[in-house]
Amino acid sequence: MELTGICNICGKAAKMHTCSICGTYVCSQCYYLDPGVCVICKKRLKLKKKF
Repeated sequence: MELTGICNICGKAAKMHTCSICGTYVCSQCYYLDPGVCVICKKRLKLKKKF
């Protein structure tokens, strides 16, 4: 089943993905398929790895 809606990050109407960390519904442009996370959680993960 394909879910479509409005991206919670950029506001674009598109096919949605769910972030595996925060559960936010995001479009393909705001989602990293390989780790399965949104752009916000990906940035948070990078910050945590530096410390």
